[in-house]
Amino acid sequence: MVNIKKSILSSLTKKFVMAITGFVLASFLLVHMLGNLQALEGGPHAINAYAHFLQTLPWEILWGFRLSLLLCFVLHFLTAYLLVVENSAARPQRYAIKKSLASTLAGRTMIYTGTIIIAFAVLHILHYTVLNLNPEFKELDWVATSGLYESKTLHDVYAMLILGFSNDWVAIAYIASMIVIGFHLSHGVSSMFQSIGFRNEHWRYRLNAIAVIYCIVIALGFSLNPLAVLVSKYTDLQILPQREVASQFEKLQNAGKKPIFINYDFLCEKSQCKAAASKINTKK
Repeated sequence: MVNIKKSILSSLTKKFVMAITGFVLASFLLVHMLGNLQALEGGPHAINAYAHFLQTLPWEILWGFRLSLLLCFVLHFLTAYLLVVENSAARPQRYAIKKSLASTLAGRTMIYTGTIIIAFAVLHILHYTVLNLNPEFKELDWVATSGLYESKTLHDVYAMLILGFSNDWVAIAYIASMIVIGFHLSHGVSSMFQSIGFRNEHWRYRLNAIAVIYCIVIALGFSLNPLAVLVSKYTDLQILPQREVASQFEKLQNAGKKPIFINYDFLCEKSQCKAAASKINTKK
């Protein structure tokens, strides 16, 4: 009896840890998505300033946040794998007929979608944060022409995003990963409410609907940038200036320019961009 109680308490503790860490990770996804969508605001100003603000936070805040997020990530998936092992050990023999009517496909595949998410997270950090997969992106710079960072040289995250998704396989893999993350969230968010005691029979369907809506928002929101790049690359609808940025980057890189400054004069009227062009030329 004592061992049974310990086992139940252990499982409940793990599920509670998964719920709390899952809430933190799901909340981070929403904030991160909103930050990324600034690339669609018509130019490099918004997303470059936003990225620079994050990169120049006091190291205590920046690394405190990063380490807290990493801890939540590790705890979330570690407890998930431990629960899977416990459940498998509790059922050493499979049922002759497996009944899964009460569970959803998302719920039955959480361990698999979670594994894909881990692999995606590692590759995404290597690609867009550490810049190991495309080290040439480190050379991208941009001179702010207005706002808080006026006349300062910032990393050109706008161009980096466009160039990264200009690789068809990267864009497609990113969109596919977002679908997997959305599928994972559709069950995870709903289970989170149950684990912390918010979900009952009265609220079950409403909270499930909220979970589905949230996962669609996250998956679609993150997919907009790679979709915009692909549409701009293969059609005349230039949502993002993929062709111009890719062309300039290739020419400047072949010419051995370091750092590389993309000229964004084509995004606005000549009278508005004259000052920007002069500042960029001065930096060169």
